[in-house]
Amino acid sequence: MRYLFQGYRRLLLHPKFGIWVLLGSLLYLISPIDLSPDLIPLLGQIDDVALIVLMVTAASQWLSQQFLSAEAPEASPDHDDSVRETVDVKAVEVDR
Repeated sequence: MRYLFQGYRRLLLHPKFGIWVLLGSLLYLISPIDLSPDLIPLLGQIDDVALIVLMVTAASQWLSQQFLSAEAPEASPDHDDSVRETVDVKAVEVDR
């Protein structure tokens, strides 16, 4: 079951197929045909809630990746603004 969720999450984050998987998931949510019918109390909503949770986690991962990549400075090969420092550490062996 875990591999099924990981595969679905990978498909949602895929650049080509992600939008199609998202649209298919939304279509499944509004469709009257479910794996477990919504007429059964509690059991009928489990697949819908699981799908919503997966969609929200994948969307939050995608947004965090976009946010982190927007914060990262662009590195240009002709101009390097990074500062490199060497730290000298004198290690001492301690006997117990």
